[in-house]
Formats: sequence, C-alpha cells, structure tokens
Amino acid sequence: MIPERAKQEVEALTQRGRNIELVEANGQCYAMVAGIEAHAPPWGAERFDILIVIPALYSEASLDGFYIGLPYTFNDGTHERIKNGAVIEVRGRKWQQVSWHYLDGKPWRQSLDSLETHIVHCRGFFLARGVKP
Repeated sequence: MIPERAKQEVEALTQRGRNIELVEANGQCYAMVAGIEAHAPPWGAERFDILIVIPALYSEASLDGFYIGLPYTFNDGTHERIKNGAVIEVRGRKWQQVSWHYLDGKPWRQSLDSLETHIVHCRGFFLARGVKP
C-alpha cells in the first residue's frame, strides 16, 4: 500500500525535477530516489541511488535511515555505516541498509518534516555531515 501523503509529496518533488518514484516490494512501500550527490573521492561515484522506507501509516509515523543501491565504493572499500547493513532486493537490484539516523533530541518531526527534508538528511551522509551511527 502506498500512503496518500507519500503520493502527494512525490508528485510535488517530481514536478520540481527530483528523480523519485514510489515502489512496492514484499508489502513494503519505498521511495526510490536517483542521483543523490556525493563527494568523489572518497566515494567511488558522484551520484548514488537510495531507497527510503515509507511506513504504511506515513501520516502518523516518522522516516529514518535509508538503503544505498549496490554496488558502491568508499575509499576503494566499504563504509563503516554500511558494511553491516541488511541487504534487500527491490526491482531486481540489491540495496544495503545505511546506519544514518537523526541526532538525539532532533528527530524527524511529523508536523515540520517531509520526504523532501529526509532526502536532504540522507544527502548529508554522502557529504560527511556528522550524525550519529
């Protein structure tokens, strides 16, 4: 099931040029976001695709973390916040979970945040912004 709020947010982001789509896999909704900018090096590419879990009750739940599209490299190896992450398959591609969370006391806020602000938060991972593992 794709939550209505997610549909509306993705439609608005798409109209503003963001390459994003909602997909369902194994009963779970995801936002697949293409082309998140990264510093290369240390990353092996200048852009990466990410997958964000969208809760079924998105209008009442918060967003947290994301998956990175495989393959990827960081300093010609793996990143410490990715190497132990679960691997899933969505649309024939493997994705690995990234340990990237909001700071204590500054969580994702239902009334102020959105999928767009979460994408900005996820982009911070690739730009080496300091957030706890």
